[in-house]
Amino acid sequence: MVTSPRADRNTTRDILAGRAIRCISDHERGILLLDTQAPPEGGPFGGDTEVRLNPFASLFAATLITMLPVHALAQEVEGRQDVVSVRERPRPETDPLGVRLGGFTLNANVDLDVTSTDNLFAAPSGFENDDIVTTLAPRARLSSNWSRNELTLEGGAALRSHEDFSSEDVDTHYARLGGRWDVSADTALHGSAGVSHEYIARTDSDILLIAAPVEFDRTEASIGVSHRFARLGVRLDAYTSEREYDGAASVRDSDQSGLRGRLNYEITPRVGLFATATVDERNYDNNPGSSSEGRSLLAGVAYNGDLFRGEVSVGQFEREYESPAFGALDGLAVAGRVEWYVTPLTTVTVDGSRTADNEIGLASGTPYINTEYGARVDHELRRNIILTAGVRSGEREYEGTDRTDEFLRYDVGADYILNRRVALRARYSVDDVDSTVAVRNFEVEAVSVGISLRL
Repeated sequence: MVTSPRADRNTTRDILAGRAIRCISDHERGILLLDTQAPPEGGPFGGDTEVRLNPFASLFAATLITMLPVHALAQEVEGRQDVVSVRERPRPETDPLGVRLGGFTLNANVDLDVTSTDNLFAAPSGFENDDIVTTLAPRARLSSNWSRNELTLEGGAALRSHEDFSSEDVDTHYARLGGRWDVSADTALHGSAGVSHEYIARTDSDILLIAAPVEFDRTEASIGVSHRFARLGVRLDAYTSEREYDGAASVRDSDQSGLRGRLNYEITPRVGLFATATVDERNYDNNPGSSSEGRSLLAGVAYNGDLFRGEVSVGQFEREYESPAFGALDGLAVAGRVEWYVTPLTTVTVDGSRTADNEIGLASGTPYINTEYGARVDHELRRNIILTAGVRSGEREYEGTDRTDEFLRYDVGADYILNRRVALRARYSVDDVDSTVAVRNFEVEAVSVGISLRL
């Protein structure tokens, strides 16, 4: 199996999830970006504060970053023996040290962000309302330092306050526990559990047009086992999740359970083949016709080299619904993510996916096929200054109706690390949705600045 040190079979993260789901943009794992609720499973417009940019600014920024004379702008990066992306590269002089507590390390931070938006409710042209949103987000992570086994406990919250529209104020929080038990050098057991209170952003193209944000509680748990036979690696996970929505969105209350399996074969230390299979069952408590069973099977190749690292897979997905009106959705499944290390100081990340979403649209009440792809450039201008620019695009094709939603995102920004304790960030973003449903045609521009206080 070809993996990087961060994606060893004894970790709880793979380069890609072993199923045909949408790929989350890599900048959401950035060292400075606000991330104070559990990772979203929703549509392409999640409830985070990611940022986007004007298309011309995106092209200009990406070109400028690529052409910068890196030898004059940034400190030399030694070799490529342990190649990592700009966002994940260790920075010993500015990385937070945390606090050692016996066999554990405690890391914590408090983020304060102020965002100005010209279209708070993601309304069509002529109906926009601007506002200023302040977000206070504490977060902490306690992780083990053991040579074998692993245990992690983390939690956080985000308190959002609007200057003009207090009805949009919403607080989110989460707590997660994860661990790994190394049964032997080749076998490990994995487990995790978490609870969270989240909301769906107004920029979700299929959000309900109601007075207050749509909030929900999520509970998740998983358990799995992995084993390595020389060049062959296998992993199997069982998982369950439950969602409970507030108010009119309770029609989306559901519980889901499933199995995920992955098989890896190492051809060379750099190249490997893999196959993933997923089966799941989702039940809607208040809308039985939307209940469904899903299956996906993908095969692909993984590469871990000095210039490129990532995975690309293709296969088939199928989802069968209880309601005869929906029938079954099937088609080509795609999942991929590749990092290109243009120079030691510049990383280009490309990702994409296509699958049948396992949730019913909130406003449409129908299932859909989701296609999404994107690209991002991160450049280390100096050891403590990171520039970023990205674009994402995609489409939702709804079943049983002629509705289609096309979405486009742009963002540009910079992170400035003052020292181990303080970091600054700035973002400019644009969300643009073009839907066959006129009320969901909108464009949202936002500018945000923030500060992180780190332990």
